[in-house]
Amino acid sequence: MGNEQSSSVQVSSNMELIGDGQSSRDSIYSMLLNIKGFQDFEQAELMYLVQHMKAYRVRAGATIFREGENNSYLGMLIKGRVSVHKEDSNNDDKLLTVISPGRIFGEISVIDDLPYSASLIAETDATIVLMSRESFRQCIDERSVIGVRLLNLIARLLCARLRSASGQLVEYIDV
Repeated sequence: MGNEQSSSVQVSSNMELIGDGQSSRDSIYSMLLNIKGFQDFEQAELMYLVQHMKAYRVRAGATIFREGENNSYLGMLIKGRVSVHKEDSNNDDKLLTVISPGRIFGEISVIDDLPYSASLIAETDATIVLMSRESFRQCIDERSVIGVRLLNLIARLLCARLRSASGQLVEYIDV
C-alpha cells in the first residue's frame, strides 16, 4: 500500500502548492477537521486520506476548473469563497451558487469519469485541498472501510444538493 499520493494532481497554473511534506500533511489534517462530514472519520482514517491530498492557494479571479475539462479531482474549500458557473444553451455564463469554506466540490466528476459540469472560480483568495480521481480510487481500493465512508459522505452531499435543487425547481412546474 502506498503512503504517498498515487498520482499528482494536475492543476491550473493559477494555483500554488502550499507544501508537500509532513508539516503540510499535518496542516491538511487540521483543515479537514473543519469540513462537514470528515468529523465522522477516525484519526487514522483521516491521516490515510491526507496522504492522498494536496493543499493549494488560489488567487481571487482565478479559474480552478472549467466546465468541460476532464481533469477530475475531489476538492474541499478551506478558506475564501468560490463561485460555480455554468453556460446555458446560448453559451451565456450563469452563476449557480457561491461556495463558502467547509464545503466539498468536484465530487460528481471523480465518480462518473465525465468532464466537469460547471466551472469554479475563486471569488476571493482561497485555500483548497484536492484529491485526484486516481487517488480517490486508490483509497477505495486499498482501504474499503475508508472508501465506504468517503462514498457515504459524497452520497449524503449529493442527496442534500438534489433536495435543494428539486425544492428550487418546484416553482417552475406547471402541471
